[in-house]
Amino acid sequence: MLIVLVLSFFLFLSSLVISSFESASGTGRFVQKIYLKQQAYHALMSVMPYVFQGLSQEDRTFDSLLDPWAFPFEIETEKGKLTINISDEDRYLNLNFVGENKVYREVFERLLTLLRISPGYADRVLAWIGKGGVPYEEDYPLKGAPMDSVEELRYIGMSEDELYGRTEGDVEYPGLIELLTVYSSGKININTAPKYVIMALDERIDSTIAERVIEHRSTKPFKKPQDLVLVEGITLDILYRIEKIIDVKSTHFRIKATVRTGDVETTLEVIYDRSKGKVVYKRLY
Repeated sequence: MLIVLVLSFFLFLSSLVISSFESASGTGRFVQKIYLKQQAYHALMSVMPYVFQGLSQEDRTFDSLLDPWAFPFEIETEKGKLTINISDEDRYLNLNFVGENKVYREVFERLLTLLRISPGYADRVLAWIGKGGVPYEEDYPLKGAPMDSVEELRYIGMSEDELYGRTEGDVEYPGLIELLTVYSSGKININTAPKYVIMALDERIDSTIAERVIEHRSTKPFKKPQDLVLVEGITLDILYRIEKIIDVKSTHFRIKATVRTGDVETTLEVIYDRSKGKVVYKRLY
């Protein structure tokens, strides 16, 4: 349904952008690009309701990487190219929930340890968002409010390598930007969570078990959290410890819609809270 809706609308999008390009051809190149981006922005904003409608029409009992939304959509004509990529934010650990309970904090600390980052950053996160942790000092800044971006970790001393990834010997460590969010229900979708997040859920989930989880869901997505015990190595004890912080559904989706006409590319990125039917984040670039 989503593809049909976007495809039908793209005819209007293409004519809008190309007409803007032609009408701006006599102006300066800089002004021309600004004009094109403005027109593309309005066109992309008009696309979003179709995307939201498609997400709302999906089976919402569980979400997995086999669902239509998880596959990139791209269409190209002589007049331009439209690309839409959707990912769910509930695959990640939410920084704003680190102080909610002991289990969530332990998962965050375990994730840091797996990435060879000091687990002491948990205290700094709590201080930053005003939920306890270490007392306020110059070395531990205090925002006193939920994080609006994972990149705020810079303000509590995180390095670029810790945020964006690094290689040590033969081991590649992903950056925290790829594993954390500030927009989600707080529960982690085991149908979409990356390997390091799965491993961080419990100290007894090693690399082998995490890979089994990923292999299982690649053909048989989990329809309820309890289905996790179908994976060899996941015991009832493990499930009991993590059951309150995992789910098989997603509430928040990151949508990147890009339109390219000639050498001018415009991307509208939004995070859509499907449970409340509203946009909680928007950026144009």
